[in-house]
This record gives sequence, structure tokens and C-alpha cells, in this order.
Amino acid sequence: MPNKPSRHQQGFNGPRVRDLNRALVLEAIRQDPGIGRADIAASTRLTAATITNIVAALIADGAVEESAEREARTTGQPVRRLRIIASYATTIGLHFDHEFATGVLVDVAGNVIHQARKQLSIEDPASAVRVLARLYNGLRDHPRHVGKLLGVGVSVMGAIDNVRGLVCQSAEYPAWRNFGFREALCRQVDHEIHIENNGTAAGLGEYWFGDGRRLGSYIHVFIGNGLGGALLMNRRAVRGLTGNGCEIGHVNAYRDGKPCFCGARGCLETVVSLRGLAHALGHERVAELDLTALYAKRSDAFDQWVEQAGTDLGRVLASVSNVVDVSDIIINGLLPPPLLQRLIEKARDAAVGYEMNGRPERLAFHPGRAKSDLSSALGAATVPLYGNLF
Repeated sequence: MPNKPSRHQQGFNGPRVRDLNRALVLEAIRQDPGIGRADIAASTRLTAATITNIVAALIADGAVEESAEREARTTGQPVRRLRIIASYATTIGLHFDHEFATGVLVDVAGNVIHQARKQLSIEDPASAVRVLARLYNGLRDHPRHVGKLLGVGVSVMGAIDNVRGLVCQSAEYPAWRNFGFREALCRQVDHEIHIENNGTAAGLGEYWFGDGRRLGSYIHVFIGNGLGGALLMNRRAVRGLTGNGCEIGHVNAYRDGKPCFCGARGCLETVVSLRGLAHALGHERVAELDLTALYAKRSDAFDQWVEQAGTDLGRVLASVSNVVDVSDIIINGLLPPPLLQRLIEKARDAAVGYEMNGRPERLAFHPGRAKSDLSSALGAATVPLYGNLF
């Protein structure tokens, strides 16, 4: 369980420093298979002696292999190349939303070994926990599961209290209010559990399995039933004090607007979300949406929603960018790619009128590359391995 928040800057003891340095080296090898020790030292700013000790320990542990002979490269001295042994270990990522739970089994090299999905009843927390536990059991016992299991990451819908392991849900689902999620799941899952807000998890999924690694610092937006947000600054997720940082969907965008799922009024996601789209098209529930039909046949009501949702999203994102000084924005979600692209283009056009003039870099909008229906589960799967870094 995370330490109690403190007003003092926390230091790191010996084991903690070793864990951080080990994760840094693993990350460097995963990002650049075939990298040599000297290049790792240069990129991490660790000493050559430290790199030697960490690499030796990783090789002894079966996590990394190093070429026996020095291999020539186009520039510089020949190197012994390092690669992660994918079969060394795995992690499991779980994610749940209003209707489904999704799980992925991922090896340490970033390969998805297996994925699974089950329907759940979100109104009943105990039932949802049982569904997640069954997903976990199936992934843990999957015949292609090799190596040891390093941990379980869980992407949690709605506001969380990461210190106490609580889900602090909204008025819409009163049974979830301050529900002891981590403790309940730990009773059914025989492994350490790491909880992550679903917006942050999707942003991390984009980093490891999409286009985020190329950018390093970006605002991530995910359009699902609600509107998730994440901020990665110099490759680190900005989580806030309790794990709920960058809740873009709950920026107040409409004075005296509609009540939101979170219990507030006028939040951006009351319009910019599949729930907002469903209401704009005259439906009560997201399940009534036929996104394939929207793509196949032009709809005036959908065009009107794109106009409003894109304009409002661009305005809010420009304001957030002005605050955090990050110019790259990645937008992903459950809309069909051509429809999502229309929304991105509208948001890009609208943002121009609200971004601060004179900044060195103008706003740049990018479509997400991570698989949208898995991105939160994939991001959760990385937390047991890279949570200290990201």
C-alpha cells in the first residue's frame, strides 16, 4: 500500500534505489532491443559499474540475454547486444467499465499473450470483483503463460483513493461509494495488486503500445462511455495526490449544464463521450448506439454533435495545455477511426482560437495508435513492472 502523503520530499533507501535503477535498465532494453551497456549508461546517466552490476543480475535472473560476441555497428565500437527474454515473466492487466471487464496477459517484452473479456453488472461491486477474479484466474492459468507472474495491474473506472485502495464512485452507482476495492479483490486474487485510474492507464497504454513513447510528454484523451484523461510529463504520469490527476472529462465546460455521472454539473464528458453522443441522438443508453450505422450513413444529428463536441473539446484542451505547457495531444477512443478523426480535426481547428500565443511550440493533435478496446488494460499491465518509473 502506498505511503501516507507527506508535506516533505521523500528519499529513497537502498532497495528502492536498486529497484528504480533496475527498472530503468529494463526499460532501456525494451525500448531499444540490441542496445549495449555503454548506450544504456549514457541514456540513464548511471555509472558503468552500476550498469555492469544490474545487467549481471538481470542475466543471472534469466530476464536478459547478452550476445556472446561483440557485434559490429555502423558507427562506434562493436558492442555485445542486450535483449529481454520474453519468457522470463509476465504481468496481468485488468480493466472494467460500465458493461465489460477486459484482461490481458503480457510478457516483459511487451507481447500480448492472451486477452479475454467478460460482461459484468456494474451496479454490484461484489459481483464485478468476482468477474475480475475469474478473468485473472483464466489468464494466470492460460496454457501459454510462461515464466513467473510479476504482478497484477487494475484499471479502475471513476475516481479512486490510491492510498487506501478505495473506489470513490459517483451518485449514479451508490454501492461503489468508498468501496474497499483493493481489499475485496485481494481476497480473491493471490498476487499483489496495483490500482490505476482508467484515464491514466489508457495514457500509459498509449505510451507502451502506441505512439506515446515517441513524444514522451503529452496529454492523452480517451473517448469511451465517459471522457478519460492523462498527462505524461517527461515520460512520467502525473497522477496527483490520490491517483486522479488530469480528469479532463470533469472540467466544467457548461455553466448550469447537465448533471454528470460524477455527481457534478456541466462536465465536459456530458457532451464529449459516447454517453453524450447517445443523448444527442435521442437514446437513453450507450448500448443503443449503432456506431457502424453512423459510419455508413451520414447523420445530421451526428454532424451537430461533432460540431459541438469537437469545439468544446478543443477549447478545454487548449486551456489545459496552457496550464501544463505540453503541446502534444493524443486522442483515442471507441468511435470508429474515421468518425474519431472528424472529431480530432474539429478539436484541432477549435483549439487554435484558445491556445496561448507566443509559445515555442503550437498545439499538435494526434490520433491514438494503441488498440482502443485494450489500451486501459494494457496500461494497467505495465504498472507492476514500470510503476516506479511511470
